[in-house]
Amino acid sequence: MAIFKKILVPFDDNIRSIAALDYAAMFASGIGAKIVAFHLADLKDFHSLEEFQNDLSDLVNEELRPKLKNIQNKYPDIRKIDLQIRGLEKSIHEHIIDFAEENEIDFIVLRSHGLPSEGDWELHFKSTIPYKVVLESSCPVFTFTQIPENPKLNNILVPLDLSEGSLYKVPMAINLANQFDATLHLLSASEHKDDFDELNQLLDETEDDLKRSCNVVKHGVYHSTIPEAISYNTKILDIDLILIMSRPGFRWSDLWISPKAKRIISHSKVPVISIRSNKAVGI
Repeated sequence: MAIFKKILVPFDDNIRSIAALDYAAMFASGIGAKIVAFHLADLKDFHSLEEFQNDLSDLVNEELRPKLKNIQNKYPDIRKIDLQIRGLEKSIHEHIIDFAEENEIDFIVLRSHGLPSEGDWELHFKSTIPYKVVLESSCPVFTFTQIPENPKLNNILVPLDLSEGSLYKVPMAINLANQFDATLHLLSASEHKDDFDELNQLLDETEDDLKRSCNVVKHGVYHSTIPEAISYNTKILDIDLILIMSRPGFRWSDLWISPKAKRIISHSKVPVISIRSNKAVGI
């Protein structure tokens, strides 16, 4: 059974955003999913409708069509890639969220405007479009800062903590592991040693539950922050994807304090899937 039937890929004229189609194609391949390539254009940036149409034609013919052709050659069993173009009438993230809800999108793939080299101080004041989509979208959101040459899904990192709802992402992790014959890597971290026993118990119980369904490896509890543990293990375990929970909604403190999810999304050198629940969770 397909995990995702409709995958939305918002893109602009930047080649990094169009490259998000590669990720969507990897997920869609073999599961019968449909990809919707979604382009938003601000007509106020053009002097005339003719100028807009010419610019759009150049984008489609010079960038998008060659990319779609390469994808079709690489993933010949993709069912369909549909191109949708909308004029910009409200904020970009609102367009993406509304389109996803109106068209029963299961999954959103878009590039993050963050860069792994950015420090936390820069993130404190940065509210990117992808992060707004992550916070408000009712479906999972796949973000990336860097473009792997050959997208793959062999090793998935699943960080867990003691917050309510942290296990909410586990069913999707199982589905992804089974769909792509991937291995799930469980870990946790805390700067407070008083949490270690409870976190170890959580990892042990989760590992026992997952062993019945998929390949799973437990890596224990690290004496560090969760973002630090994720960054370290991403390198040494050859991780291809990180699954996190995003905190639902928006808080004024987000303008001043970089939450864990925002730091992971903006700093990660591998793609991140953010899943929102109704629980007030961060990872």
